[in-house]
Amino acid sequence: MKPIPIRRLRFLTALLSTLLLLAGPVFAYPLLDAAPAAASTDANTDADTDAKKDEVSITLDEVTPWIDDKGTLTVRGTISNTTKKAVEKPSLSLQMSTRKLDSESRLTAWKQGQAQHRTVADLEHDGTEARKKAKKDKDADSDDSSGITLDTSFDDTIDPGTSAEFTFRVPADDLDLSKSSPVSSWGPRGLAVQLGDDTGLRASALGFTTWYPDPEFDQTKISLLAPVTLPGHSEGGLIPSDRLDAAIAEGGSLDTIAKLLEHKELALAIDPRIIASFEAAIAEPTPADAPEETEEPDGGSGEETQSPPVGAPENDDADSSGAELEAAEKQRKRLDSWYQDFVEAAQKHTVVALPYGDPDLSALRGTKIDRLSSFAQKQREIVKDVFPDARTDIAWPVAGSATKNGLRALKKSGNSTAILSDGQQPSITGIHDDAHSQTTITDDGESTIDTLISDTKLTDMSAEAIAEDNPAGALSELVAESAVIQSEAPYRTRSLFVPLPRAAASANWEQTVEELSSAPWIAPTGVDKILDSGSEARGLLRTEADAPHIRKRAVESLAMTRENQADFNSVFSDRDSADIRLDRELLTCTSAAWTLGRNANICAGQAREQSENLMDSLHLRKGSSVLLVTGEKTTIPVTIVNDSPAEATLRIRMKPNTPQLRAQETETVKVPAAETMRVDVPVEGLANADVPTTIEMVTADEVVLPKQESLMVRVRADWENIGTAVIGLALAVVFVIGLIKTISRGRPKIPEQQLADAMARAKTDDPEKR
Repeated sequence: MKPIPIRRLRFLTALLSTLLLLAGPVFAYPLLDAAPAAASTDANTDADTDAKKDEVSITLDEVTPWIDDKGTLTVRGTISNTTKKAVEKPSLSLQMSTRKLDSESRLTAWKQGQAQHRTVADLEHDGTEARKKAKKDKDADSDDSSGITLDTSFDDTIDPGTSAEFTFRVPADDLDLSKSSPVSSWGPRGLAVQLGDDTGLRASALGFTTWYPDPEFDQTKISLLAPVTLPGHSEGGLIPSDRLDAAIAEGGSLDTIAKLLEHKELALAIDPRIIASFEAAIAEPTPADAPEETEEPDGGSGEETQSPPVGAPENDDADSSGAELEAAEKQRKRLDSWYQDFVEAAQKHTVVALPYGDPDLSALRGTKIDRLSSFAQKQREIVKDVFPDARTDIAWPVAGSATKNGLRALKKSGNSTAILSDGQQPSITGIHDDAHSQTTITDDGESTIDTLISDTKLTDMSAEAIAEDNPAGALSELVAESAVIQSEAPYRTRSLFVPLPRAAASANWEQTVEELSSAPWIAPTGVDKILDSGSEARGLLRTEADAPHIRKRAVESLAMTRENQADFNSVFSDRDSADIRLDRELLTCTSAAWTLGRNANICAGQAREQSENLMDSLHLRKGSSVLLVTGEKTTIPVTIVNDSPAEATLRIRMKPNTPQLRAQETETVKVPAAETMRVDVPVEGLANADVPTTIEMVTADEVVLPKQESLMVRVRADWENIGTAVIGLALAVVFVIGLIKTISRGRPKIPEQQLADAMARAKTDDPEKR
């Protein structure tokens, strides 16, 4: 093998390097492009939204849902020109289908294409100017019997960025609809409002009206069920007074419910949370004249007060507090008045008691918080206490979520009836059948449960109309759909069941119930009457794979929250009440309403945060280091702060890290809610040391609470006594030393010369002279 020349090797190396450099961006491109893909999609969506805004549109504000031979068809709406160009010489017309739309397929076809239609009224012939001209040109002997009118707020131009209103009014006599054969001619007709100019059709809006020349046939019974609930997370599972007050105000969700009570056959599904929240909110407050005992944290007498600055208003806090108390009392009376009126009116309706928080029971089954399902159902007794005739044996699984195992569990827990959708238990006749039926809940078919089947078509259309900002068109279609159902079997009496959305009531609820209940071919009926009637055979239970549920992530989060707080609740004197508050709060995050809004994860996060705040609300006040004398038995003061809403029962345990300090547990103490308490911990210093110490709060069940504190205890000898002894010893030493020196010196010596002279004198002197 010949060696490769160096020149060729260099050439190949350079070529490979160039290829790699060129290929690098190619391989990297998908990675770089992957991140902004979502942003690109969002940008496209925004672009589509902007494109839709930059157009001419028609919104229907009123459509007469049905009309008899003496009525008038009214179609009112608004034209919006959001473009930058004016609509010159607009043409406006009202079209009606030439045939009745007496089947769901024909309704759908009209919405898609508006085939086979005729002009009922238009701007050219029925506008204000046209009517003025016709009145001016008509002969004195002529008889203009046409009463069609089209009133508009524009003339020849709809300027850019402006809106214009219009109203069509067409008497029944001018609709050219047959009256001679009411049974064959009655039924829904499609309506289309069309706006055009020289360029062609610019905008259109669809609606329906039902021609009803008083045909004679049996009515369709429809039972409406309105949930009375306020979904949303709240501390302790009770709705705050301020939120209740907003809900009963004009236009609020509970105010809407109160207005619905005028429909006598309307059934109510009442959430126990509503009842419990009102009962708590309207309870008489604690008398304000009772003396309040407070503990001075610094041990002071509390008798001294500081004078306010010169010129400052006196009793400012007192005035503010008084105003707040007055406002709170007015709110309490307002809530009490509404609640008493509601209870009195609701007594006349069929009442179904929901489980607490109206939870998605299917999502709870088989999880760590499965017990919340049985707890929620037991809480239905709250509704029973207020409404003795309330049904507590009707379960309402989320539409599409029922299974045989689930229904069997519901029956075992005391439910005799389950509300299902006709998607799970369909009709076997191909038409809309009676709502009352039965379904088997065991494989052998021996065990059954009564079922109340909701009409999915009417239920979904009601929800869509309620969700619309301008529901007139959707409501007219809802009424037309009920007419189609009536046309299926006009001489057969059927009972249909239509529940309203499982959410807080909104403004469109009242209009939806009114439109559906007032149709002359509809007979509003109570739920109890449907259940008392015979059951209709239906298909076997079907399981929907994509049934909505509370997401697994949210359920797991709630289970973890409950597990973390369950032991902590042993600190409260009334543990049962603490557990009830916790379970109620967690149930608010399992509400069936979250299957619509997909907000269960947000609620679960709020519940976790609230739980952490509650566990942090019981803590020890941080203290400074302590100097302790060895050999002395004494106490160290510890301050307990209870910011929780309930009384706590606990004791303090001090754990020294080294043996130079000995500590004992305190006696069990009870700390009232929203108060502090000082507890003395017995201790004894054994030897000199700086001892790090941990202070714990311990419950009666030996549960150590999470909030601990550390304290440095400096153990030292008894310096005062030792100092006195040292000083005394020093004085004694000085005294002894002086004494020894004194003794060691002895008597003073006489000089020798003086001593010799003295001796000589003694010998020579006369003794008598001495």
